[in-house]
Amino acid sequence: MKNNDDGLGEAFQSVELSDRIWLFLQKNSKMVLTITAIMVAIAGMFCFQKLWSNHEIASMGRAYASLETKEGRTLFVKKYKKYPLAGTVSLLLGDDHLESLEYESARVAYENAGAILKHHLLFPRAVIGQAMAEYRLNNAVGAEKLLNSVIYNRKFDGAFRGNAAYALANMLKNERKSEQLDSLLKEVSNIDLSPEFVDVIHKISEEN
Repeated sequence: MKNNDDGLGEAFQSVELSDRIWLFLQKNSKMVLTITAIMVAIAGMFCFQKLWSNHEIASMGRAYASLETKEGRTLFVKKYKKYPLAGTVSLLLGDDHLESLEYESARVAYENAGAILKHHLLFPRAVIGQAMAEYRLNNAVGAEKLLNSVIYNRKFDGAFRGNAAYALANMLKNERKSEQLDSLLKEVSNIDLSPEFVDVIHKISEEN
C-alpha cells in the first residue's frame, strides 16, 4: 500500500531534530496554528479574569469603605454577593432592620447572608438572625426549627450554639411551652454549648 506522506517519512529518518520539527510544522501547519490560537485564547482569558478579579476586589473595597445607609448596603450585597464580605454586610443590614422593627426586611437580609455564607464560620449567625426575624413575624414554629438547626449541629462553634439555645429558651418561655423548655434544659449540658450559656439558660428556667 502506498504511504501517502508527501515523502516526509524518509526525510524524518535522515535529518536532525531541528529539521524534523520544521518538517512537522510544515506538514501540520493548520493544526499547529489552531492549537496555538486556542492556547493564546485560554491564556488571554485567564489573564483577563485575574485582572478583572483584582479590579473588582479593589472596587469592592472602595464601595465598602463608603457604606453609610441601608440602601447602600442593600446595593452592595446585590453587586458583590459572590464574596463573603457581602454576607457580612448583609448580616449588619439585618441587624439594622431588626433594630428598626422592619422584620420582613430583616428576614430577607439574614436569609441573603446565610446564602452567601453557607460554608463560612458566620453562617449560624445568619440563621439565628433569621430565626429572630421569623419569630417577630409571628412564625414561632419556623423560628424554633431554625434555632434547633444551630443548637444540634456539632460542626458549629459552641458560642453560636449557645446563643441559639439561649434564644430558644427565651422563646419557649414567652410561648409558655414549659415541657419543651424543660426538655431543652435537660439537654443543654450534653450538647457541647459554651459553659456560660448553660448557666444563663438554667436561670431562665428558675424564672419560669
